[in-house]
Amino acid sequence: MSLFPIKQGLFSYDVVDHHAILGCPLDATPQEIRKSYLNIAFQLHPDTSKASNDEERALAAKLFSKFVNPAYEVLTRDNDRKEHLLVLQQTVSNLAGIGEPTFSSGESQQLRGAKQNLELVYRKVVTPLGKGLYGDFKTVFPKIAQLSEYNLIFLMVKGEIGSSPPVYQKSVSPKETLTPVALERSPQAQNIGSAPNATASPPEAISPFEKSLRRAQENFDRRQYDKAIAELKSALKTDPKNAQAHCLLGMAYLKNNMMTMAKVHIGSAVKLAPDDPKVMAAKKELAKHTSVGGSQGGAKSSQGGLFGGLFGGKKK
Repeated sequence: MSLFPIKQGLFSYDVVDHHAILGCPLDATPQEIRKSYLNIAFQLHPDTSKASNDEERALAAKLFSKFVNPAYEVLTRDNDRKEHLLVLQQTVSNLAGIGEPTFSSGESQQLRGAKQNLELVYRKVVTPLGKGLYGDFKTVFPKIAQLSEYNLIFLMVKGEIGSSPPVYQKSVSPKETLTPVALERSPQAQNIGSAPNATASPPEAISPFEKSLRRAQENFDRRQYDKAIAELKSALKTDPKNAQAHCLLGMAYLKNNMMTMAKVHIGSAVKLAPDDPKVMAAKKELAKHTSVGGSQGGAKSSQGGLFGGLFGGKKK
């Protein structure tokens, strides 16, 4: 059996839920994280744990060294904690269109329907479960799994509240296709459905989604990667399955030496469009950057070529 046999909540999507491991909510303060860690250290320490035999004592030592300590190290470093939360949020965002997971417990269903008082209900179900998390080695894994399920639901509902349309609404419309030429509506398309004296204003030739991508490309070309990242994150709320947006966002993260996020988004692009030349180039660039440790101040691909003018901007 695996040392950490959990396939529930965020763990089921191949990410490590450090907050669930420490038994603290996703919005926990640094002080709350430290308090949880100290409580767990007390529960797992050889002199104070409830381990009744050598097997349990060995498990306690492994849990502490392999999972609890690494989780605490991530969550106590500000940049690492923010990056970890971004990975969790993006993981949940990538579930759009797949269909909602099934939640059986009453607490999970209650949390799923809590939009007016989400934070209050979330804390109400997480806090009791986090207390004494490692006190009983027979229940530690199921408890961590349930905490991670609550974290998954919290991020789902949070995304729905902050996004329009809801993040988990299944999309039946075709994906927008971006080309390196100016996107304009033909006269025939503009006349479809038009009527004399119509009060509604005509639709824009370029959608807000495409405008965000173009602005992101311009910022990328100017090496203003933080601005490009902000634009692309906003664009992906509208179309979370757009391979080119994930591709460029991954490259922007790569330029900023944020390797974890670069892997998340380039990986998403590869899953969505594995044969796209730009995606293949990004995958190759990521592999090259990873192989040298990412210590040369960001990816070294030129601003032109495949990534310059990715969405129709001028190549440099």
